Amino acid sequence: MAASATSSVKKVLLVYKHYAPDTGGIETAVKQYVQWYQAMGHEVTVLCCATSGSATRHERIDGVRVIRCGSWGHLKSVPLSPAFFWHYWRETRTADLVHVNLQFPWASMGYWLFGRTRSCRWLVSYHMDVHRQKCLKRLTYPFDRYLLTRADQVITGSPKLREHSEMLSAIERDIAILPYVLEGGCVEAALAPTAPAREAEQELPAPGYFVFFGRLVEYKGTRPMAAAMRRLAVEAPGIRFVVFGRGPEQGAFDRLATEFPEQVTVIPEFVSEHCKYQLIARSAAVLFPSVYPSEAFGIAQLEAMACAKPIINCWLNSGVNWVAPDKECAITVVPHDVEALVAAIQKLDSDPEYRRLLGDAARERFLKQFSEPVVAEHFQHLVSRLLGSNSQVTCVG
Repeated sequence: MAASATSSVKKVLLVYKHYAPDTGGIETAVKQYVQWYQAMGHEVTVLCCATSGSATRHERIDGVRVIRCGSWGHLKSVPLSPAFFWHYWRETRTADLVHVNLQFPWASMGYWLFGRTRSCRWLVSYHMDVHRQKCLKRLTYPFDRYLLTRADQVITGSPKLREHSEMLSAIERDIAILPYVLEGGCVEAALAPTAPAREAEQELPAPGYFVFFGRLVEYKGTRPMAAAMRRLAVEAPGIRFVVFGRGPEQGAFDRLATEFPEQVTVIPEFVSEHCKYQLIARSAAVLFPSVYPSEAFGIAQLEAMACAKPIINCWLNSGVNWVAPDKECAITVVPHDVEALVAAIQKLDSDPEYRRLLGDAARERFLKQFSEPVVAEHFQHLVSRLLGSNSQVTCVG
């Protein structure tokens, strides 16, 4: 999208706890927002926190000013960064639009402290509820609710999250649906048949495995998945698995790879985009067995769908099941149910025609619902309307 010759350049402040090259689903979404703002011709600053180090760093990444506030560590995944409030106070004074990404409690608290007095517009992307840190959300939810009811515009990733979110379902106001997408052309570029790609393929596992990729953490369903892999490695040794990523649950998969080297391959790293899509494209299906509704969307599902791969996911009543519906693009099982997970894997392994049907439908749904040009145009229209309007939000509740 090219910026209009008649449009004025606005100062946009994007706020989240981390930013690229830090990885994660929300970090990916924030990077896309940055690119879309740049395409509209706006001046973008990202305010985030460092994953390590107490000193604040000022960087410039792809033409974007990035302020990475020093942090003393993390408490319940929240960076402990007093410096954030100083930079938040200073940057919101000159911004035309502040785009806050939740969950990040310091951003909501800062709005309550001083943001409400600013003359800028406020846009909130609500990515997920808090599910596991129950004590923390008792402290942070009032600030989130205060911001959400007073922001000029709120967006979220799926109708399911709008309908079933503990927070959003209790707020009576207009909330726009803006799905997450993959960066345009990234899949095609990664799978292009270049000479280096052909050489890299020789080092990859033989095609036909079930693959899991991403952070190896408990809420991603790693424990029932490891149990299902162990059972199938014994009972159905012809079924193979590839796991790539890192995290605190990695040890269980390392042990499986040691005990069953023919059935389980572990790549203990976050691989390059090229290698990631090569590994997905060579798989039979993608495992996405997250077990908590805090998994609100699942960008990894989009990556599978872009490669025309069926998915095994869990029923979370969240955006996960809107992205990849059961019997259309996925086989959906009950969270934590090892028996159901085993049965779903065996079903896809034994029925290549069903795998193909689900994979083709997944690719078609990806192109219709989650292609970047469609979503980016919606975003551009929403932001242009927001910056060009002086109307105020009517707060309810």
